[in-house]
Amino acid sequence: MLHDEKGELIGPVIHNGRPDRGMPQFASFSNTELYDLAEFLHQRVELAANRGTYQILNVVTGDAKAGEAWFQGAGGCATCHSPTGDLAHIGAKLSPPDLQQTLLYPAPRAPSSGSDRRQKVTVTLASGEKINGTLKKLDDFHVSLYDEAGDFHSIARKDGVTVALDDPLAAHRQLLEKYTDSDMHNITAYLATLK
Repeated sequence: MLHDEKGELIGPVIHNGRPDRGMPQFASFSNTELYDLAEFLHQRVELAANRGTYQILNVVTGDAKAGEAWFQGAGGCATCHSPTGDLAHIGAKLSPPDLQQTLLYPAPRAPSSGSDRRQKVTVTLASGEKINGTLKKLDDFHVSLYDEAGDFHSIARKDGVTVALDDPLAAHRQLLEKYTDSDMHNITAYLATLK
């Protein structure tokens, strides 16, 4: 396939077959038919190699009722989310593949009016003093934050300094270890109904 350009290598194999490997001859195919078949095979290889042309299949294959039951029960989703609150109309806002992607790999949301969803942090200094606040930046060498009074702190991460982040998505990350394929498809089907 990779060396064939216009059926000159594929055509003879199709025409003569490979009886020793169980492939019959197609001696009745005309040169035009062999060329067309080679072009079709080239197109299939190109489509497989070019993932940008891949079409996502329907991911809404689950049972919406089972998804709702899992949402309300075993999944514990209803303790933080509401189909009439933060998830209202989510099925109209996101396509099913995006719903499933967001379900499995959620990203922190921007603060909405009247709420503060910025990441909280507690820095414990070597002296034992704790500074609580809103994370500005964290890397291997420094942590910067605004404390509860609004004052800015930049602290070197050296011996004795510990950083504890409040991870609002911790429950979602823990669910990744619990989801079955059925759970994922059922929840996606349920969320897709929230129009």
